[in-house]
Amino acid sequence: MPPLIEEVLLNLFFIILALLIAPIWLEERRISDRSKAILKTFSIGICIVFCMMFPIQTTNGFVFDLRQVAIWIGGLYGGAFSTLFLAMITIIYRMMIGGTEGIIVTIIITTIQIIVCLFFYKKFQTHLSSKQRITTITALSVGTAVLTIILSHIWMNDERQLIRMLSTYFSAQPLTAFLGSYITEAIQKHSDLRRRIIRAEKIEVVGHLAASISHEVRNPLTVSRGFMQLLLQSERVNYKDRQYIQIAIEEIDRAEAIITDYLTFAKPAPEHVERLNVKTEIERVIDILRPLANMSSIEIQAFLLPFAVKGERQKFQQCLLNVMKNAIEAMPNGGTLRINVSIDKDYVLIHISDTGVGMTKEQIERLGEPYFTTKGTKGTGLGMMVVYRIVETMKGDLFIHSEVGQGTDVYMYFPSYYKSDVEKSSKRSVEQVSC
Repeated sequence: MPPLIEEVLLNLFFIILALLIAPIWLEERRISDRSKAILKTFSIGICIVFCMMFPIQTTNGFVFDLRQVAIWIGGLYGGAFSTLFLAMITIIYRMMIGGTEGIIVTIIITTIQIIVCLFFYKKFQTHLSSKQRITTITALSVGTAVLTIILSHIWMNDERQLIRMLSTYFSAQPLTAFLGSYITEAIQKHSDLRRRIIRAEKIEVVGHLAASISHEVRNPLTVSRGFMQLLLQSERVNYKDRQYIQIAIEEIDRAEAIITDYLTFAKPAPEHVERLNVKTEIERVIDILRPLANMSSIEIQAFLLPFAVKGERQKFQQCLLNVMKNAIEAMPNGGTLRINVSIDKDYVLIHISDTGVGMTKEQIERLGEPYFTTKGTKGTGLGMMVVYRIVETMKGDLFIHSEVGQGTDVYMYFPSYYKSDVEKSSKRSVEQVSC
């Protein structure tokens, strides 16, 4: 095997080792997601060092290897910390190798990678599909490979070396970028599928529990509430006792609300499926939540279109109510709640965003688990679990993006009742509702 091919395959081996072995090993470890991200970044950093230790070729002070691919993948998937750490490792180790011209080229290319990753990684992670992310990394790798060859040719006047670069380095870098990003996407899909399976198993347990005890518990609660209402109407009860009775009634109502959430899992399939006007249903939920929003000095901005989806009215309203109520409660000091309805291919997209306290990545991943809540003692941990189940039964998808201190965005996709809604959307005006 020619030495150049061996060097390319060795660099490829280092990158695959960092992108494949480390994430799979960390997946089985019970450590925080932040710690996992840091360890993945360190593994890619080690990969970069090894790529430069065993380069594809060295000539006239230049070291050619596949480290740019590792920076693109690590920076765009890992974020700001990964970008800066990997760039620092690259520049420091390249200076240790030596070669003024090669160091200058490395600093220029790495600086470009830093700028692109820092300004683009959020959009890369949240707005691009899996195929688009793979294509983006491959295209960026082609771009930096071309720029590297151009800058190197300024100092390197050896046409023979230039031909060798074009035949090996230029072809190896985009191929490695494609393979590396494909592996990363496959691992992420596997991880997401694993989390969904675990969540589904937990929800199934809750569903069986709901089916067995919910009705039996609700009946005595209803009787107890009725007698307490009679006591509340009695003239013999003093003011202080009335307060106690009112508190007891409120707690019974709270218990019944929890049971209602449980019953969502006892009967996951919609009973009365009908055509629902998304605009009308959201306006009804806004009317219900308007007093709560006003109490917290929250402005509601709704940009609605009358698209139609298929589902059960009560459960669809409950889904919207839970998400919007969470958004309002996340803004105790006031803010803005925005609801937007649009069409994305054959799906109706409901985008609900707030300017509240936000959530960490770990909290987002645990949303929908039984009894997990970010509200402390004020939450039951069932609201978002209900939302996930309702969206699932309506054959939709739910995505959440949030950052601490910057608010939360919830994206709910539901199949459009009529595919022609997409064509009609251009003829409909956007209506705004404010509170």
